[in-house]
Amino acid sequence: MPDTASLGATESSPLLENLLEQVENPPPKSGGSSQNGSANDPESNLQTEDAEDPELVQGRKNVKSVLPVLGVGIFLAFLDQSIIATINGEIGSDLHALKSVSWIGTAYFLTMSASQPLYGKLSDVFGRKPCLLFAYTMFAVGSLGCGVAKSIEGLIAARAIQGIGGGGMLIVVTVLLSDFIPLRERGTYQGYLNLIGAVGSTSGGPIGGLFIQSIGWRWAFLIQVLICLIAIVAVGLLLHLPKRQSETPWRKQLPRIDFLGALLLVLAISGLLFGLDRGSNVSWRSPLTIASLCATVPLSIAFLGVETRLAVEPFTPGHVIFDKALFACYTQNFLGYAAFTALIIYLPLFFQVILEMTPVRAGASLVPAAVSAVVGTLLGGMILKRTGRFYWLAVLASTAATLGTMPLVAAPSLDGGSLASIYIGSVISFVPQGITVTASLIAIISNVSAVDQAVATACSFLFRSLGAAVGVCLVGVLIQNVLRMRLHASLEPEEADRILGGITQSLEFIKELPPSLRATVRECYSAGIQAGFAMCLALLVVATLSVFWWREKKFSR
Repeated sequence: MPDTASLGATESSPLLENLLEQVENPPPKSGGSSQNGSANDPESNLQTEDAEDPELVQGRKNVKSVLPVLGVGIFLAFLDQSIIATINGEIGSDLHALKSVSWIGTAYFLTMSASQPLYGKLSDVFGRKPCLLFAYTMFAVGSLGCGVAKSIEGLIAARAIQGIGGGGMLIVVTVLLSDFIPLRERGTYQGYLNLIGAVGSTSGGPIGGLFIQSIGWRWAFLIQVLICLIAIVAVGLLLHLPKRQSETPWRKQLPRIDFLGALLLVLAISGLLFGLDRGSNVSWRSPLTIASLCATVPLSIAFLGVETRLAVEPFTPGHVIFDKALFACYTQNFLGYAAFTALIIYLPLFFQVILEMTPVRAGASLVPAAVSAVVGTLLGGMILKRTGRFYWLAVLASTAATLGTMPLVAAPSLDGGSLASIYIGSVISFVPQGITVTASLIAIISNVSAVDQAVATACSFLFRSLGAAVGVCLVGVLIQNVLRMRLHASLEPEEADRILGGITQSLEFIKELPPSLRATVRECYSAGIQAGFAMCLALLVVATLSVFWWREKKFSR
């Protein structure tokens, strides 16, 4: 991928402008001859251009020096996701809406997936720094809303606002690295940010559990507000980027941004998930359930129409999405993230309901999965750098991840829930999944032209986030349905409905039941969670099959 930093990128320069320039006027190779016959050294060219553009040199030095500040957003995004996995059961119990906890994650992932592709173009118009500050502000506002929410509906709305901020915190920092860090150094700096994200991911579970057992789950959100405020001040004072006035006024650039496509996508997916959730928890014959499910079809058609005919610059262009090899990559991204995000979200519920763990211990029990995913990502990068090939690595890793999920599926049926089976499954499934994620990104980049690399990568993140939202919701719906059926099969209808009503309100209800009845309820809940884990396994089987349609292209190393 071309080094945009060495091509004169500034804070407000379009992401693809310099990329197009280089494709149309490729630079001469080292030791070769240019069009006028003179030899050129890329390194000396870079030094010459840097010498002529002191603002760019200063901007690069500034981005490197404030990398810890930029890493705050990465840390928060990963910390928040792992904290939510630990505290969502407690939130549902406290707000008397345990049946709706899946939407705590779903709302976040939906808005994050829609906003991520837009941030790149918005930062072209308004500049990287203002967009990063906007993302921090939205995340802070959403976190504050979560911390003071009085109802599950209010909290879900606040999570949607948080997702808008979370998408920007991840994307804008990545864009900044592409703008100012030379390609030869970018892997090192991206590695630093990956390490920061890993710290956030592994620490979120224990921190969330600690908050629950000490000062309450609300402070898990409120503390993020404080961190965001510190980051806003630090970015405002310390991040200095070269500015360039665009020849095109921002009012004329905004219509090129695909806001309508993003909105229609969120509405279509939300309508589907809301209808499935409401049908499972309320009634499939409810007018609202039917209307939500039916609205999904015209909204999806409208989205496709906008992307193929109306959008000036669609964030899901057809030639990038529907290319056979790329579509297979996106399918794996979607299904893989659907499965593994659902596992991360519902494993703490299994720990607390079935194994009767404290929130702190339940959060700590997520660490093996989080660490394994990070190890897999780094290991995948090392293998790819050495071999230069990704196809068979992805096939083997995806197969191993699928097989590794089997101990997780079997755990609820084993004596005592078998924590050992959970830990074993976490390691042998999340490590290869991390490898597959790394390989998928290389597969996407190697199968598109230089001009399409940025949008193809953005589509990868889009499918991952959408997969996470859909997976969390669908697995939650299945767990609730199996729980309901098992309770009705084990108890009298009136007693089953009474207990089901209590369970869907609070986890504490289970602890208050008589011992024999409590054992029956836990057995039914265990069956529901096992069915949810089995769905994750089924999703991974299809994800693995899609890898066979990837197209191998050896890349230079």
